[in-house]
Amino acid sequence: MNRLIEIGFQCVGHWKLENGRPVCMLTSHMGTPNVLYAFISNGEIKYIGKTTQPLKGRMASYQNPGPTQSTNIKNNDNIKELLENDEAVDIFVLPDNGLLHYGGFNINLAAGLEDSLISGISPPWNGMRRVKITPQTKRENALTEKTSDEERKTRKLILENNEGVDFFQFQLRTTYFNQGFFNVPVRYKKAFGNDRDRIEIYCGKDQKLIQGYINRSVNVNDTPRIMGGIQLKQWFHENYKIDDPVDVKVLSPTSIWLMREGI
Repeated sequence: MNRLIEIGFQCVGHWKLENGRPVCMLTSHMGTPNVLYAFISNGEIKYIGKTTQPLKGRMASYQNPGPTQSTNIKNNDNIKELLENDEAVDIFVLPDNGLLHYGGFNINLAAGLEDSLISGISPPWNGMRRVKITPQTKRENALTEKTSDEERKTRKLILENNEGVDFFQFQLRTTYFNQGFFNVPVRYKKAFGNDRDRIEIYCGKDQKLIQGYINRSVNVNDTPRIMGGIQLKQWFHENYKIDDPVDVKVLSPTSIWLMREGI
C-alpha cells in the first residue's frame, strides 16, 4: 500500500454490503476517466486495474457483473467474502493529469503503469497476470526502501521533542497481529484525523516509518482504525506476541509513535 501512496494514489471510497451484495461508495473522482485503481484491504493491495471510462461506471461493473464478465464476477465474489468477514475494502485511484508527453504525444499513465505495478506487487486478485519477482527486482525494491542516516536523525529529533497529544495502550488482538491494523479506543477517537487521511506510524526505538491511513467507515461508532498493512504486520510479528500491550503516543492527528520498553 505504501508504494501506491508514494506515487500519488489516494483513497476515494470503499465497498460495503447492502442486502448481501457489495455496493461501491465513492467520495470523489466518480466521473474521472482514464485512471488506475486498486482495491486495498487492511493495507494489503488485493487488485490493480485501469479504466478509460468514468470510475463510477467501472465500479458499477464490479457491483453488477454480467454473466460473461469473469473478472468482474471474480472480484465481486472476492469483495463480498472480505466484507462478510468484517474486513474493509477501500478503493484507491491514481488519476492521469495529462501532463506526460513524449515526442508531442500524450502518454497514457494508466496504461503505462498497470503492468509494471502488477509485476512488481503481484496482487492476489490479478491472478495469472502476476509475474515472478526476480532477485534484481528485490534488490531494487530494497534500495528504494532504505532510509538515509540524515532522515533517521531528523525523525529522531521530531519524535523526542514532541510530547504528544495523547497516550494510550491497546492489546494486540489476533486480528491486529495477523492483518497489520488496530482500533483506537473510543475515548481517543477525537485525537485522530478524518476518514481516509494518511497517517505516519513511527515504530519502536528505531522510529521505523510506516505510511498508513485512517479508516473511520469500518467501525459503526466512527472510531478510527489505523491501517498499517503488511509492514505493520511484519513489525508486530518481529516485536510482539498476540495479546501483548502496545503503547501509542499520538504526536498529531495524522502521526503516531508505537512504543514498548526495550524495542
